[in-house]
Amino acid sequence: VEQGASRRGAQLTDQLREWGTELCTTALAASSDSAWWNTPLEGVPEAANPWAFQERGCADGQEAKLLSSHPLGETLTGRLRSRHFTLPSRLSFYICGHDGEPGREPHKRNFAHLLHAKTGEVLAEAAPPRNDTAQKITWDLSAHAGEPAFIEFTDGDPSDAWAWLAFGRFEPPVLALPALAPGDVAKRQQTAAEILARQRFPLQSRLRDLVSKGELDAAVRGAVGAALAVLDPAGAIPLLTPLLDSAQPAAVQERVGLALAELGSEPARVAVLAAMKSAPQRLQLRWAQALAASPVGADALLDAVASGQASPRLLQDRGVREKLVAARPSDAAARIAALTKDLPPSDRERERLIRQRGRAYAVASAKASEGLRVFQQNCAACHQIDGQGGLIGPQLDGIGNRGLERLLEDVLDPNRNVDRAFYTTVLTQTDDEIVSGLFRREEGELIVLANSAGQEFSVPKKSVKEQQESQTSLMPDNFGDIISPEDANHLLAFLLSKSGSPPAK
Repeated sequence: VEQGASRRGAQLTDQLREWGTELCTTALAASSDSAWWNTPLEGVPEAANPWAFQERGCADGQEAKLLSSHPLGETLTGRLRSRHFTLPSRLSFYICGHDGEPGREPHKRNFAHLLHAKTGEVLAEAAPPRNDTAQKITWDLSAHAGEPAFIEFTDGDPSDAWAWLAFGRFEPPVLALPALAPGDVAKRQQTAAEILARQRFPLQSRLRDLVSKGELDAAVRGAVGAALAVLDPAGAIPLLTPLLDSAQPAAVQERVGLALAELGSEPARVAVLAAMKSAPQRLQLRWAQALAASPVGADALLDAVASGQASPRLLQDRGVREKLVAARPSDAAARIAALTKDLPPSDRERERLIRQRGRAYAVASAKASEGLRVFQQNCAACHQIDGQGGLIGPQLDGIGNRGLERLLEDVLDPNRNVDRAFYTTVLTQTDDEIVSGLFRREEGELIVLANSAGQEFSVPKKSVKEQQESQTSLMPDNFGDIISPEDANHLLAFLLSKSGSPPAK
């Protein structure tokens, strides 16, 4: 009805607006009753909800309607999480599916985890039986009976075959499958949020209740946040700013960041530019293009790059440059040229490696304990975590909050997002020999630098004829070659485990 009215250039009547408000209210209220919701996995290109109903045979001869990641295409991935429930002494359910081609080693990307609701501890786990017929799994939970928990079913394999799982028939019935598939519920909720934003139905209070609710599909939370930005521009900013954090799903970050960038207010721009410091480049580019669409936003973006708050590599993107030029901030061409003159060209092969390593990350087989070994061998000379390691580069307490995609960029392309405090200093000496390192301090007649091994060295001031600041990082940019894919998985698991707030200084 809304689309038809729009195509005719007509406005909805009061009666239709009342009906539309009622429909949107009902659709969004369904989130309160939903027992399951999906979170996209990091590092995968397609974030669509993969979960739908499917009839499957079970090992006891019964046919059952199971929730499955098969019907919508095996390349889709996601993590379906249940509401909290009280643990019985025993819990059984049926599960079928695959985790790689039969007869070969499992990929260990598809699995079920039972987690304690308060501690996050994995209490039990199960893998798909690599069988199209659902098999019964029974967990003895007597040691935790009466405690709160939740289940996550993860399809993390983007392969186009032998890459799905399905589940259902919980006994005792502490968990029930929903009347509608989670993907259908999410689609209704997202559509409702988008319609009410376009029609400005007065549902601000309902949106405020939902926007910080973690028990929502990521695409829905993003749509709810964008709708709140339209209906309550000033009041939305403090509620939406936390959703730009890298600990949030990328789908939420992206949609909310675009909504704030498009608001055009200074507090909204400040929030988006601050979030760029830890966001992956893909999100930075999307937000930068939105900011550059207005003269004020374009000017703020160029100022942020000049001050080191945003990466100058954003200005190498054709879409960002075109919008900046079209917005006509003062001296745009000269400012862009000055900010990008020393940058190396963008590296497509490195971008391909980052995407490849992201798709290859397998959380079930990655071991944080092994990652500590990799960190100590390759990173601890310069970086410190939990009080251990060097202080040449940034301290990494809380680094896991950045998420998989940004961590891959920081490790494999360290020159992409360099904090100005860690720019390399280049010294040209009187004999034309050039040395470089991270500036540490001056000691009398000496300039003290540090090299990429974390070792300090000094250069006499009298031998320096020119001192320049480079926008490159001291960190080696060949970790893609020297760290094997297996060790990279372990390192990522270790870094992702270091989430939470950094300790107080």
